[in-house]
Amino acid sequence: MLNVINISKSFGDLEVLKGLSVNVESAELFVILGPSGGGKTTFLNIVAGLLRPESGEIYIAGRLVENSRDIYTPPERRNIGYVFQSYALYPHMTAYDNIAFPLKMARWSKKDIDKAVKEVAEMLNIRDVLHKKPAQLSGGQRQRVAIARAIVKRPTLLLMDEPFSNIDPVLRENVRVEIKRLLKDLGITTLMVTHDREEAYSLADRLSVLIDGRFAQIGRPDEVYSAPCCVEVARFLGYNLVSADGSSLGFRAEDVEIGGGDLSGEVLSSEYKGRYWVVYIKYNGYVIKAYHDAPIKEGAKVKFSIRRVLEMR
Repeated sequence: MLNVINISKSFGDLEVLKGLSVNVESAELFVILGPSGGGKTTFLNIVAGLLRPESGEIYIAGRLVENSRDIYTPPERRNIGYVFQSYALYPHMTAYDNIAFPLKMARWSKKDIDKAVKEVAEMLNIRDVLHKKPAQLSGGQRQRVAIARAIVKRPTLLLMDEPFSNIDPVLRENVRVEIKRLLKDLGITTLMVTHDREEAYSLADRLSVLIDGRFAQIGRPDEVYSAPCCVEVARFLGYNLVSADGSSLGFRAEDVEIGGGDLSGEVLSSEYKGRYWVVYIKYNGYVIKAYHDAPIKEGAKVKFSIRRVLEMR
């Protein structure tokens, strides 16, 4: 559904994207995961047609929409929906009119607009707030209105830029589940960007990790998390990294078993995370993160072992 080939983009002397290529399949929810300021939104804007790359090609549903030279299809002719991080709702319009706006621009009849708006509002459980303006809505309701506006015309491709970052953390998990179910039910191909690892793991059919302007790794969330391809990806995914015999070794916090083993260190602190404690251990000049079922006193000496270690490049 989306085929991106060798996209590069610079701003002045700063090369932000360095030859990115990716294929997104029909009805797939594909997530680009990477640090803030790493070029994720720039990539989305190029796919949308809001920015032009220095090089590369973009195909949407088999149609060439960008080749960085003589072919350029503007955003309104790419049949995409875009959910911006700020939602970008028109403050003077009601939720109904915000959702209806792209259909009015496409010159749909009033009857068809009304039917489409009410159908998508029902799907997203916002039919009872259609008369309200954005300032009168909660963060979760504003986000649903933004998504409704993006999908009301059944786009070929949906783009989402950090869509859950402005929602109350208490509601965020439930909203993610609802939106994922809706997108799957509708069969909408979705490209989303986020810096939140948990969000990427829970939503993505596949994900790519964008590091230093390149897609360092692409795969299913469990594949990427279990076997990061390199030190940069492992570091971003929260792996412990140590050097030994000239090699870099990586291991997850859940693979550190406290209480027995050949390794020993000093506890620096313990943090309560609800279901578990994160224990930080000083070991040979490194700080090792481990999960444990109870706190351990600062300064305590502990023995530990590591169940699974990966040699990183």
